[in-house]
Amino acid sequence: MNLKKFLVIPFLFLAMTLSAQATYEITDAVINEGWSNNAEEVFSKAKEKDNPILMNFTGTDWCVWCKKIKKEIFDTDEFRAWVSENNIQLLELDFPRNIPQSKELKAQNASLAREIGVKGYPTIILISKGKMIKTGYVKGGPNAWIKSVESQIEL
Repeated sequence: MNLKKFLVIPFLFLAMTLSAQATYEITDAVINEGWSNNAEEVFSKAKEKDNPILMNFTGTDWCVWCKKIKKEIFDTDEFRAWVSENNIQLLELDFPRNIPQSKELKAQNASLAREIGVKGYPTIILISKGKMIKTGYVKGGPNAWIKSVESQIEL
């Protein structure tokens, strides 16, 4: 069994578990427009509509590469159009050093990071049609990043 298939099994189990039971009550404001920080809501919508999920494990206030991918890729019209065209659910899992977070949000983010096996930031996970890829920053702007992702997974 290859690593990608091995990693998707625990994630799908976690997503079903989160959808099936009471979980974290996330009330923290969302920092980035178009993104959610509530995993339960994102997993539920994705499951209901069979939409892909893009998870961004980030350190918004300290991680240089996280800031770079946000500015050069996520904050672009090309990326937003691609997300809209493919009905992608966006989940931001932030690990800031100087931005206050509720204990529920911290617990949710830490739990998902452990489950996925996040080792560094940024870690971008895309799940679609039962498959999962791990990616990060790709030089060349939004079109290069999108091309890289689409070469690895079907949306």
